[in-house]
Amino acid sequence: MYKYSATQWIYGNEELEKSLQRLKRFGYDGVELAGEPYQMDLASVQLLLNKYELACTSICGIYTEERDLASPNQEVRCNAVQYVRDCVDMAEQLGASVVIVVPTPVGKSCADTTSGEEWELAVASLKEAGAYAETKGIDLAIEALNRFETYLVNKLTLAKKLAEEVGNGRVRIMADLFHMNIEERSHSAALRDIAPYLAHVHIADNTREAAGLGQTDFADVFRTLKEIGYQGAITMEFMPPVSNPYLTARQNESGDLLDAYTMQSIEHIKSIVGA
Repeated sequence: MYKYSATQWIYGNEELEKSLQRLKRFGYDGVELAGEPYQMDLASVQLLLNKYELACTSICGIYTEERDLASPNQEVRCNAVQYVRDCVDMAEQLGASVVIVVPTPVGKSCADTTSGEEWELAVASLKEAGAYAETKGIDLAIEALNRFETYLVNKLTLAKKLAEEVGNGRVRIMADLFHMNIEERSHSAALRDIAPYLAHVHIADNTREAAGLGQTDFADVFRTLKEIGYQGAITMEFMPPVSNPYLTARQNESGDLLDAYTMQSIEHIKSIVGA
């Protein structure tokens, strides 16, 4: 029913081939590649995907201060839009259908000017990036990050409002269960509200660990996804329960832990979907 993948960045700085070997070993269908088109030889990446018979399901945009789509600094904002365009090109070349977009960078806790002004700048940036994505047949999926990681779009209702104001059918929404565990009062209600826009789903438990190790009611989540007709990829994005997952991701975690989480996630979700 679904294609199962995992996002590359959770495996830190290990070689891509090792990550792909792990995904193939545990029965995944694909991988979500980190949005670093300037650092990858895409032809070599495609050869590896072919070797392990894995699809590139999506591109996970990496949004730093230099890639702020809502920045009042025009140079930064133009750089961010170009970055999204380059990720769209990367997606097109590798056969992915989705590029994840975060309107303000991870770690930005307040506006440089006002939230109202930066909202309008984000709308303008996504209109421009969305117009390019439309020419390539790629969806941009707005991700709502929790309030402790960024400030402008924390809830799926705000992601929906942003998509509505952009007004391009290729600018849609992704649902991340970890962030939803913090920000949403009901997984089911939040998913139903954004159903027409839902393009992508990230899976982690409430602790950000592998699915099934925490308190998230994944049966309710997948019952809702089935009822709203979601047919996109299910992408695992688990991390150890640490204070700064982004620093941890730059290091090599224990291979045993990564193996355990990778197996736990897909087995838990497949058991629920199968039931």
